[in-house]
Amino acid sequence: MILEQNIQRVEEKLHLLLKKMQQVQLENTLLREELNTRQQELQEQQGAIQHLEDKLQLMKIAATTQGANPVAEDDVAFRKEIRGKINDYIKEIDRCIALLNA
Repeated sequence: MILEQNIQRVEEKLHLLLKKMQQVQLENTLLREELNTRQQELQEQQGAIQHLEDKLQLMKIAATTQGANPVAEDDVAFRKEIRGKINDYIKEIDRCIALLNA
C-alpha cells in the first residue's frame, strides 16, 4: 500500500513537471517570436535612420553647391570632405576619359 502511494505521488509530480515544462517551452517560443519581431523592427529603424542620414548629407551637399549653406555654414570639415569627394570624382572622370582616348 505504501509503495503504491509513493508511486502515485511520483506520477503526480511527474505530470506536474511535464506541465511546467510545456509551459516553459511555450513561453520560450513566444519570447523567441517577440525577439525576432524586435530585431526586425530594429533593422527597419536602422534602415530609416540611414536613409535620413543620407538624405541630410544630400541636402548639405545641395546647399553647399548652391552657395547658401544654412545647414553647415561654419562646418569647415564638411566643406573639406565635399571638396575631397568632388576632387575624387574629377580624378575618376579624368581616368575614364584617358581610357576612352587610349
